[in-house]
Amino acid sequence: ADFGADEGRCVTTPVTADAARLLLNLDTGTQGELRVGLLETNGTFVAGFAPEDCVVLRTNSTHAAVMWKNRSDLSALQGHAVRLVFIGSRAKLYSYRFEASPQAITLRELPLLFADDSGIAARDGVIRVVHPARTRSAPVLEADCPWEGSRVYVYGSVYFDETAGQLRLWYMSRAHAYKGDFMLYATSQDGVTWLKPSLGLYDFEGSTANNIVFGIHSPSVLRDVREPDPAKRYKMLGAKSGGYHAAFSADGLRWTAYPKNPVLKYSDTITLAQDPINGEYLAFHKRPATVRGHGRRVVWLARSRDFQSWTEPELVFAPDSDDDIWTGGQGQRTDVYNMSVFPHAAGFIGLPTMFRVTAARRPKSELTPGQSPDDGPIDVQLVTSADGRTWQRTEPRLNVIPRGAPGTFDGGAILGVTSTAVDGEETWVYYTALTTTHGGPMPPKRLSIGRAEWRRHGFVSLDASERGRVETKPLCLGAPSLIVNA
Repeated sequence: ADFGADEGRCVTTPVTADAARLLLNLDTGTQGELRVGLLETNGTFVAGFAPEDCVVLRTNSTHAAVMWKNRSDLSALQGHAVRLVFIGSRAKLYSYRFEASPQAITLRELPLLFADDSGIAARDGVIRVVHPARTRSAPVLEADCPWEGSRVYVYGSVYFDETAGQLRLWYMSRAHAYKGDFMLYATSQDGVTWLKPSLGLYDFEGSTANNIVFGIHSPSVLRDVREPDPAKRYKMLGAKSGGYHAAFSADGLRWTAYPKNPVLKYSDTITLAQDPINGEYLAFHKRPATVRGHGRRVVWLARSRDFQSWTEPELVFAPDSDDDIWTGGQGQRTDVYNMSVFPHAAGFIGLPTMFRVTAARRPKSELTPGQSPDDGPIDVQLVTSADGRTWQRTEPRLNVIPRGAPGTFDGGAILGVTSTAVDGEETWVYYTALTTTHGGPMPPKRLSIGRAEWRRHGFVSLDASERGRVETKPLCLGAPSLIVNA
């Protein structure tokens, strides 16, 4: 139905409201509008659902949700025959449908982010904007101890310790080329200046005067607040001896390997997350796969309820054809080096590191000790998922943690980010920064740790230039106050 410049009216034959919401396929252009009323068969409007009660629709959407001043839920009218009355001008109405009310989202400590539509029932007049982080001109943590060599990494985690009033960071070092990977521990009051305590826990070349807490590659630490056993408050996954190994700790410092190890096949990078709804442990890890004719680094997911028995891994995130548009030379491709995942109230956001392999499998004769045969820059993008298994790209595909200028501490590549974030007045994520591209020689290649900073939960926003409307899916409030970040 097309509504002209003068206000028009369209009335349907009797229909039965068989679901909780009314959705329209509607285009009002820049000057049009539409209202809807529900008319009883006796010719009177249903109380509270007259056209004058309707929130005016000004949108171009295939699923515009109709709202009335009192409510939008039609559950009380299910099975009731009504006529739909459409009143509007300069609008095109293509179709309408009834839809069941979405499942309620529980709001507790996790925010509801608008990075995708997983928590949104309907929106119009708004656009989604991805916000790159601010970064610092210098690293916040560098390799300056013998057991750190010339490289420190974060595949690990950072948490705020409410009792001690400080940040706790688990990170990794490599003392020697391709051997001597350690999980290390540091603390900070401000997130910029980090202390490396002498813990006396792990021997390095005859001394325990260091901050090493475990020997493993790519450690990812989870503080499990749901765990009833205080001895297992902290959990960790990392790569060791050709497999992914699991360990637990009461304090995050003294670690015990689980009886069953390795828990997953293959080994390299891995990050941990926990499903906020059912408490499942989620291991996003690297294992090989062939994608469009190339063997590639991609992300697989395994799930567990006890940290010992894990589901068969499933491939959940790989580069698509758009990621390879830049390629031209032999062996060139895009890989996903790793992906850290953060839950929110309606789903997950991911920060995959996209590796543009410009030179692949260079012969050993061309490499210096510790130099990788694959070279190219690595950038961090943002992706979203409602369930942690099916991921959507955000467009445009911005580098959400921008690399620095060539020659700076983070000018070559960003190898990975912490698998947790710190939320205060700002949101902080720590990242592994490379002075060169992935396969640069050492020296000059050095790895250090930088900090990316957003406004609190400010990865993505919904922006309205004039007037917009956003309707969330049903919410179950777990606290007496509702806080809006706007």
